[in-house]
Amino acid sequence: MGALEELVAKAGGCAVIDGGFATQLEALGADINDPLWSAACLITRPHLVKEVHMQYLEAGADIIISSSYQATIPGFLARGMSVDEAEDLLRTSVKLAVEVRDEFWKSALRKAKPIYNRALVAASIGSYGAYLADGSEYSGSYGADITAEKLKDFHRRRLQVLASAGPDLIAFEAIPNKMEAQALVELLEEEKVQVPSWICFSSVDGKNLCSGESFADCLKILNASEKVAAVGVNCTPPQFIEGIICEFRKQTKKAIAVYPNSGEVWDGRAKRWLPVECLGHKSFDALAKRWQEAGASLIGGCCRTTPSTIRAVSKILKGRTGH
Repeated sequence: MGALEELVAKAGGCAVIDGGFATQLEALGADINDPLWSAACLITRPHLVKEVHMQYLEAGADIIISSSYQATIPGFLARGMSVDEAEDLLRTSVKLAVEVRDEFWKSALRKAKPIYNRALVAASIGSYGAYLADGSEYSGSYGADITAEKLKDFHRRRLQVLASAGPDLIAFEAIPNKMEAQALVELLEEEKVQVPSWICFSSVDGKNLCSGESFADCLKILNASEKVAAVGVNCTPPQFIEGIICEFRKQTKKAIAVYPNSGEVWDGRAKRWLPVECLGHKSFDALAKRWQEAGASLIGGCCRTTPSTIRAVSKILKGRTGH
């Protein structure tokens, strides 16, 4: 049994993923209006990165995700850094999460009745579109000159560095098109990555990827890979999640991970959240219970969700009266 399967079993069949990282950094006073987004804090305010990880562990997260979603070597080079400095920052994103996890676990073990699981650390890898920061991560439209080989070249070194930094998992997040999913699966094989991974798509309509391609076609690619331990969706409106889980259950035997947004909608061009009706925490955790019943075995939150969201989700999924 792999580390992910073991954690899910220990958690009673459904493990809790953490919530929005950039959301919480902002709540702590960080300015992330930056092409590197939350990864900018790896350079400027690493202590806040650690604080956010700790807040999610205290809230009951079984998996914490590194702050490397938008951390890329080209992105750091554009800041005037060297390749070595860029790679060190990628490693730092994993190192900070591991340090916090180990510190938290040591503290949890001192309690008479531990109520937490030893969390896993997932190294986040965002899509090519996330690096471009031009809204294409929400459309899946990378242009005619982008090929699977170019995507592999873009992701290769970051994957090598993050996989060697000591994470328990690799989390490929908000993948918007089939070509990138194919490239990532091939890359995992080519690089002989031994760290288990999940690949999560993003969707704007609940029926297809952002690109308009079908989940079924993409899942065929992921199903053929032993390197992919779980599949799912993130950065997607919560009202679509139950239907997506039901669709995935027909198409795959892999574990299903879901960690949607709060319900607000990000305008990638204007770079702001559109003020639509936001689901309250009670609604989100009630939905999380339905997602568990529908067949998801990894559940958390993405943009605009907070430690209080995850605390509510953890309580309802694990039947706890409080932390």
